[in-house]
Formats: sequence, C-alpha cells, structure tokens
Amino acid sequence: MEQLLLNDAEEETLEKFIGADAELPDMLNARERRVWMQEQLLSEFPGVLVSFTLNIPGPVKVLPLVPEAFAFALSEIVSALDTAKISVLKRSLILDKTGPEAFLCVDADALAVKRLLVPLEDASDLGRLYDIDIIGRDGKKISRSDIGQPGRTCLLCGRPARECSRSRAHSVAELTERINAIFHEHFS
Repeated sequence: MEQLLLNDAEEETLEKFIGADAELPDMLNARERRVWMQEQLLSEFPGVLVSFTLNIPGPVKVLPLVPEAFAFALSEIVSALDTAKISVLKRSLILDKTGPEAFLCVDADALAVKRLLVPLEDASDLGRLYDIDIIGRDGKKISRSDIGQPGRTCLLCGRPARECSRSRAHSVAELTERINAIFHEHFS
C-alpha cells in the first residue's frame, strides 16, 4: 500500500509549484492530458479508473497546503480501497502547476467503487475539496446520481455547487479564503 502513496520526491516536486499561476492554456492542456491519461490507462488495464484531483478555483491551483491535502486524500482513497479488498493495478500521478492528479486502476465494479468513495467527499469540509471521478470500463464517468446521491453543495452558501460555479456567485478570493481555512484546520 505504501508505494501507492506520495513519496518524498513526489512531494518535493509538487511543492515547487506552490503559488504558480496556471493560465487558461495550461488548464486546457491539463484537461487534454488528463483525458489522454485516462484513455491510456483504461486501454491498458481491464478495470475501472479512479481519477482524483482537488477542487481549487482560480489561477493558483497549488496553494501552500495542497501537497499535504493531496497526500492525505490519496491515503484516504487508498485506505478505503484496501479495506474493501479492492486491488490497485496501477497508480499514476501528474504533478504540475495545474494541480496534482492521481489515477488508480482498480479491479472492481465501477458503481461499487463510486459508492465506496463518495462518502470521503461528504465526510468533512476537507473531503468536500476532493474531486474523485470513477470511470467505468466503457470509459463513462459514474455520477453521484448513478448511485442515488445528490449533487454537491457550495462551500460557502450550501446551494448546489453547479449553480454557484456557473453563475460565479462567489469570488475566487472568497473561495480561496475558505479553502485555506479548511486546510489550516486540518494541517496547521
């Protein structure tokens, strides 16, 4: 299990990106790279894919405590999979100024994995920053509604997160302040 977690060299790599601005072209390239990575891993391994990032709005995706939060979240995901006796076939990371990303190929049913990991997103304020996608063998993302769970709520006002995101109801500064407060509650 330990080889699935962040090692010192990976943490050091991620720390180099603290405070770096990720411009729109960087984010678009990161999205393309993520899709490519997901497709490669799904074609190489006969399971489902857990794709994990942190929800960090704005141009700075690697805030000062992101390395700790990412490492902690990854350990929670790996622990939940291990407890459920779900084998991880492959683990890949992307560590960049666009934010850290983890990919775990697992040998399990996609709906079962989604049911297992959604509670991590809902268990705490920190978990609400987790973006854990489950992609089935067919390449389709499993949604919260596929397992009878409601959509996520806004960190600031409790309304549906999609509504606030689309309408830009809150400033990046407000969201970043709340996210930093959550990180400090857990890691300071």
